[in-house]
Amino acid sequence: MESLQGQLLIASPTLADPNFARTVVLVAVHGADGALGLILNRELNVRLEDIWGQVSKSLCLRSETVRHGGPVSGTLMALHDRRSMANLVIADEVYVATELSAMESLAASEEGRVVFFLGHAGWGATQLENELAEGSWLLLPATSDHVFGDLDTIALWKLAMIDASRRQLHAIVSVKHVPDNPRAN
Repeated sequence: MESLQGQLLIASPTLADPNFARTVVLVAVHGADGALGLILNRELNVRLEDIWGQVSKSLCLRSETVRHGGPVSGTLMALHDRRSMANLVIADEVYVATELSAMESLAASEEGRVVFFLGHAGWGATQLENELAEGSWLLLPATSDHVFGDLDTIALWKLAMIDASRRQLHAIVSVKHVPDNPRAN
């Protein structure tokens, strides 16, 4: 299977796992050994400035809510739009920072778009492929608007579901333009 890095996994409405129900997950790494992703639409009840002292003694100017990246515990990570601080390139204007020095620079600046995460989602070899074959997830190419947009958590899932469904319909029907509301035709 082709790498899914840079794709969004949109949880099917029938996905019952409470860790992933109605989630939108950005696939950061995907290969033969498995996959790692970050849930974009689950916020924690904590602000970055409140936990920054546990991460670093450096200055933190950001007060955004930290997001729950997934059920696998781990260190703080950040998605951002500053290529010079990229530890991993995900998509156009979407980069990952995992190294402390990059996260310190991101936290010390109010410039650019940044989202911090605690935890991540992980899949073993072929596990994600099996879940896709079962219909647990829909796929959609990620954009910086999906990652950094101002949509609330439920709105992001709904919008991504509509976009992914429209892409599937377009592929099946082979029409040039799929209208927002097909009933209006």
